[in-house]
Amino acid sequence: MKTYLSALLSLCQAHGVKGFIPACLILTFSAGLTPAARADLFHYSNLLIGQRALGLGGAFTALSDDTSGLYYNPGGLALQNSIELSGSINTFYLKKNNYEKVFGDKEFSETSRGSVSSFFGLSKRIALPLFGTIQVGLAFINPDAAQSDENVLVENEPEPNIVRYHRAANIRTGSSQVIVGAAKQIGKESGFGCAASYLDVDELEQIYQDAVLGPVTAEELPDTAIYSNLAQNERTHLVLRGGGLRCGVRLGFQSGIKLGISYQYNEIVYQRMDYDFSANRVFVDANNKVVVISEPRNSNYSGSLLRNIGRIQSRDVVTLWPDEIRLGVAYQPFKALTLTGDAVRYGAGKGRFVRVKRAELINLAAGSELMIANTLFLRSGYFTNKDATFSRDLDNPSQREEYMDYRGFSFSTGLKLRTGDYGIHYTEQRGSGYAEKVKGKQNPSSGRLQVISISATQSFQ
Repeated sequence: MKTYLSALLSLCQAHGVKGFIPACLILTFSAGLTPAARADLFHYSNLLIGQRALGLGGAFTALSDDTSGLYYNPGGLALQNSIELSGSINTFYLKKNNYEKVFGDKEFSETSRGSVSSFFGLSKRIALPLFGTIQVGLAFINPDAAQSDENVLVENEPEPNIVRYHRAANIRTGSSQVIVGAAKQIGKESGFGCAASYLDVDELEQIYQDAVLGPVTAEELPDTAIYSNLAQNERTHLVLRGGGLRCGVRLGFQSGIKLGISYQYNEIVYQRMDYDFSANRVFVDANNKVVVISEPRNSNYSGSLLRNIGRIQSRDVVTLWPDEIRLGVAYQPFKALTLTGDAVRYGAGKGRFVRVKRAELINLAAGSELMIANTLFLRSGYFTNKDATFSRDLDNPSQREEYMDYRGFSFSTGLKLRTGDYGIHYTEQRGSGYAEKVKGKQNPSSGRLQVISISATQSFQ
């Protein structure tokens, strides 16, 4: 998209229409406005998964002793000894990104919200010939999901010569996983397990933008105030489907220390991206009459109208999906207190387009759980959620137009009973970075993501 928009900017420059060069920069909004609501391929921890793990900031690899262990470390699933039904629902999801000094000194904001189920799991202990007693589990997960209906209007902004700018966007995105796994207990506090998963990513963005820019003058019409009317439609649909295999080990020691490690390999089996766009521009005077400006130097331009229509279709979007290694430690200095920590390395992601290329990165998480009277639990966590953008050189024409690194905290409270665990959770992330919302201008950006969840786990003997 940047190449196409750069061509429009070159057209403005070649045309000799004074004053439209900064005005034409507004066209880069069609490439620069990365919607806040999307199945975010560049952040791995927008929504924390699980019930107990949610309160611990996702630092759960060394424990993984409930059904969400299928996601973190299947080895921990072996420590269950009953039928367990668990789930968590995000009852409130709000994400807001602010971009400074996009129009003069004004900031630009993007907001998305939603209410989605993030986790549901079931596990049961069974006996099999040759393998003996094992714990098997099934989980349904929404790692990221949101929807947005945006309507932005900016009027009478002197920089860069904006009379009116309007953007309307309807965006629905989501990713889901189905995981099936089994684990075998080794000793009293240790286990080994593997889980196979199916991943589905679906993004649909439909964006309309129009702008009235001016007034300016042309060399051949020095006494006429000229306005440029711009309009653009975009539709992008990205579908990725694939599978993964995760294996992990949990080790428990009498000292109260627990260690966990898991590795997941992923492979894409189906992919498709459709991108359709159309753009129109016409020059008019103050009475809204069409102004014809000849430009013999540019054979692509004739009369007063510029029209571009294009389509890109690809079934070879991703060439390498990131793998994942999790390392975790947990320590229980006394019965009522548990401390956890995780380091997660995500591999590089490769592909034909900027929106699927990802850099290798490491996220960290730490959590604590305090039990009061063996019933009331207080859990808290801290975690990083770095941006996996493969390069942060926003001046590179083949580079994604923004990046933002988040840091988050989580807090949970509820009841832990003999037959179940019931809680309410709050998670908040705050981020900072840069974005190129107008071509050639890098804007400091900040973000905030808030999630309120409820969860329940029920055990049956």
